[in-house]
Amino acid sequence: MPKKSGQVLTFRSSSKWRSHFQSSKQTDKLMVIHFTATWCGPCHTMEPVIREFAAKYVGVEFIQIDVDELEAVAREYAVQALPAFILIKKGETVDKVVGAEKAALQKKIEKCML
Repeated sequence: MPKKSGQVLTFRSSSKWRSHFQSSKQTDKLMVIHFTATWCGPCHTMEPVIREFAAKYVGVEFIQIDVDELEAVAREYAVQALPAFILIKKGETVDKVVGAEKAALQKKIEKCML
């Protein structure tokens, strides 16, 4: 099923995340994971930015993961500050951005889409 423009996927189950991640390894699609938390103010300021990017970059998959719900996934990507954005292609981390840095994130997304 094609994703709707502007859609951001949210995972609350490690098993569902792992299944999705494994299937994403088979594609060339860039995946941007937004690590967030309910208590993180800067994370909330980036949520509309992520929705904007999801609408703009329809060939990119945007995923939101709450570090308190999926701590093991956050540890796996060595997330130590929020918000954190991990850019993944074919299962490999290709870049990352830490902090509410819209311009830096946009630049890295566009670079990784090439």
